[in-house]
Amino acid sequence: MFLEDILDYQGNMIRPPSEADSLILQVTLGCTDNHCIFCPAYKDKKFKVKDFSRIEKDIITAARVLPETRRIFLADGDAIAAPQEALLKILDLLNEKFPKLSRVGVYGSIKSVETKTPEALAQLKSRKLGLIYLGFETGDPEVYKMINKYGSPRGNIETCLKVKEAGIKTNVTVILGLGGSKYSKQHAINTAKILNQAQPEQIAALTLMIIKEAPIYKMLKSGEFGELDSFGMLEELKNLIENLGDFRCLFFSNHASNYYPVNARFPTDKKQVLEDLAFIIKNRDNDALRPEYTRGL
Repeated sequence: MFLEDILDYQGNMIRPPSEADSLILQVTLGCTDNHCIFCPAYKDKKFKVKDFSRIEKDIITAARVLPETRRIFLADGDAIAAPQEALLKILDLLNEKFPKLSRVGVYGSIKSVETKTPEALAQLKSRKLGLIYLGFETGDPEVYKMINKYGSPRGNIETCLKVKEAGIKTNVTVILGLGGSKYSKQHAINTAKILNQAQPEQIAALTLMIIKEAPIYKMLKSGEFGELDSFGMLEELKNLIENLGDFRCLFFSNHASNYYPVNARFPTDKKQVLEDLAFIIKNRDNDALRPEYTRGL
């Protein structure tokens, strides 16, 4: 029996690699901030909070099939945007139906999370919302403006710190190659700078993949955007890590989009990761890279 056969999953869903073993519960559709030029994920969906009766039915069904569940991820791309009362009802029901529940994770757009008061976040934390995934994407103002994303690097730092102060862990996503060849160095350096200020518990570095459905595809075809090759991406990853401060965090580049997987604990593993990257780049070692045909969103 597959969950997609018994739960109400609508359309394609995306979850972080670290939620591979979590129960995925879809409580919203789409994303409230759906204008980013690099993202094709929810262009066919209009943001909507699903009816609580539908969510309740899925929770009861999942609890019957998987009563031992410890971790749950709330989908789609911006479930934190659901009204506070709805989120509290969902979390209360999850805690009631899953006695071994240890943590709930959720994607949160900066646009939605910044509207949450510290008190509201504390309410969610008390109901085992333990991790919010935040998309910083870049710390460079020029690149940020280019990608047409809500907010600003400075605002993203403040939002991340607010979540941390509520006792909720943060996983911050950045995207290698997002500045293209023109802005690669400043993208890496300035992204490291805002990570140093926000100091999230987890950093996830994805690699830009351009597909026809994303607006950035037209920029690539017109020559307005210069795409980095695989070793250019590794150079940028190395540059980013070199400029990170020595704060404690988990650093991942193990998404399917990445050419070279990293799953490390910083600052302990930082030196070794940099040495490995330097060796691969110097020797142009294609055998160390994930084959192109295996990469995917």
